[in-house]
Amino acid sequence: MAGPVVRAPNHLGDVVLALPALVEAAAPMVLVVASLAPILRLALPPETVVPFRRGLAGWGEAVRALRRSGRRSGMLLTPSFSAAWMMRCGGVRRLRGTATDGRSPLLSDRIPREALRPHHRINQYRLLLGLGTDRGPVSHRLRPPVALAEQWREALGEGSGAPLVGLFPGANASSRRWPRERFAHLAATLVREGARVVVLGGPGERAVTAAVADGAPGARDLGGRTTMEDLAAVLSVLDVLVTNDTGPMHLAGAVGTRTVSLWGASDPREVRQTGAPDHPVTGAALPCKPCYRNECPRRGRGTLLEDAHRECMRLIATDQVLAATRAALSAGGAA
Repeated sequence: MAGPVVRAPNHLGDVVLALPALVEAAAPMVLVVASLAPILRLALPPETVVPFRRGLAGWGEAVRALRRSGRRSGMLLTPSFSAAWMMRCGGVRRLRGTATDGRSPLLSDRIPREALRPHHRINQYRLLLGLGTDRGPVSHRLRPPVALAEQWREALGEGSGAPLVGLFPGANASSRRWPRERFAHLAATLVREGARVVVLGGPGERAVTAAVADGAPGARDLGGRTTMEDLAAVLSVLDVLVTNDTGPMHLAGAVGTRTVSLWGASDPREVRQTGAPDHPVTGAALPCKPCYRNECPRRGRGTLLEDAHRECMRLIATDQVLAATRAALSAGGAA
């Protein structure tokens, strides 16, 4: 059967960053973990999106779907061995992907990781799909269902005249998390200044979002209370999202919402969101930045602080983030 199957990334931010390449490549079959399928279906023909559950049972379902498809060539947007093994077990014999995680023997077209490093992640995915990178990284614009966005606009107080600011205090990687107490301080200040504040997070981040909202009476806690479609819709009606370097930052840009992004271990030149104006806050320059690590390995005395652990994020002052948020609101015409 003609046309390659593409294995989509496993995380929200990476899926959003892969959308320009996926849309252009027009692959007839895109495998993706089920929780992220709704985002792909906002951009791709729904019949091309094949979701599978995480875990061994879901892995088996994906293998059987591949065998039924009869496809013999594939492209990997994930760097793991298991993704390549899934394809091979599903009958795919010609595989293109990065030579990582010991999977080189499974690949027929190996891309060195070093070949991707100079490029923004959007263009890294373009390279992996065999597309050109002769232009700057351009996001794909997503449009959540209009009725759903209007429901959330009304639920969050449309018509009050107050700007609506979202906060996303979570992140899968602890090295990317700005302290929750500073998010709470930011939220409390914004509420006092007349903003509507909504705190967002996934099901595993309810303790974090509750702590932030509890520290800012009047803020609304939606942690763990939104589906993926709801999250896209909520982000689309915000005036600004203040966020760690995490998936919702990219989703906000894709739906056209300004962001204030907080940076520590990762490099904004590689993974910044490009879909809407961004106001990055990077804190102090440290010799260890960017380290690209998910967990901060530093211990002992820091470069500027007594404690070196997660120093990059703790050196981002609340006043810096508040100033960036005010600037973003002013630039957006919301305040």
